[in-house]
Amino acid sequence: MPTDPPAVPGHDPEALREVRALVARSTAGMAPVRPLRAPEPVVVRAGRRGGLPFDGLTSDLHLGCLPVTQVCYGGCFAARTAFGAGFDFGVRVRNHLDADVLRADLAALPAGQRFLRNGWNSDASWDWRGARELADLVRESGRCTVFVTKHFHPIPPDVLAGLVAAGAELRVSVSALDTPGQLRQRLGGLLSYRGAGGVAVPVVMSSRYADERLGRRQDALVDWITGHDLPGAENSLRFPPHLPVAALLDHDRVGVLDGSGDLWAGRLYGERLPVPTITAVPGGYAGLPWRHLSEVDRDLLASWAVDPVRAHEEVVAGGRLAKPEQCGVSRAWSPGT
Repeated sequence: MPTDPPAVPGHDPEALREVRALVARSTAGMAPVRPLRAPEPVVVRAGRRGGLPFDGLTSDLHLGCLPVTQVCYGGCFAARTAFGAGFDFGVRVRNHLDADVLRADLAALPAGQRFLRNGWNSDASWDWRGARELADLVRESGRCTVFVTKHFHPIPPDVLAGLVAAGAELRVSVSALDTPGQLRQRLGGLLSYRGAGGVAVPVVMSSRYADERLGRRQDALVDWITGHDLPGAENSLRFPPHLPVAALLDHDRVGVLDGSGDLWAGRLYGERLPVPTITAVPGGYAGLPWRHLSEVDRDLLASWAVDPVRAHEEVVAGGRLAKPEQCGVSRAWSPGT
């Protein structure tokens, strides 16, 4: 298990200062003027029986995630939904994990549903001990938990061992827009989880940037992932065109997402980051069986990509393209939830 933090790929302080300025301008009007309410906790549920839109999904361990000045990339859909409904997304409220309720939801899932994704409108890294409890219950049902996380907090050593024992897959989102400290923690977390025997998948949140320094930083991040033999995945960042942060993009090399009108670039690194994003896999996905990129069966990987993120070449060819159906569905923030 690594003891030293990894080197930050492609760090350019000036480019990141511009990123921070544009993100700050994008979030400035996100929270309404009226007083914001803290949400009431809910019970953690799974699948359609639990009121969720998909059988491969669990509700989050918390409601809320980050305050308005820290919202990821200036355009988090969950934050905008919460703030727009009058809830303070920066107040984290721990949801109730009732083992009996969750077991009943899991028992009602189709037999062919082999994984549960956690990390929808918040992040498991705010409560890794609760994440271990969730993973244990999912494993008890014969399934795999896939945590999609920004790894805001490192996993305590005893919890790390428990998550590995539960067969949980860790998917950590990283980006050229991340700060050096964020990347050190996220990349270090990936190596630590693999070092403990777990499956760790970096997910590069990519785009085509107008600033070549960000493009080089993104390439360096992909080089770091492949150089460490990690089985990487890729998702395309989506930017509402009216937000100042959209100025980061090379508008001649991005497309328009159907429905929302968001700007996005599609997958840029399909060969180097071959693992399908979790919103693209079928219900029968039972977790990645390899811990190293050099071990993967690419034909099997390709067979799992039933609703893939479009490749960059398809996006820039013109026309409006849809995101994967199981991507970006926000919870309903309403009074009493």
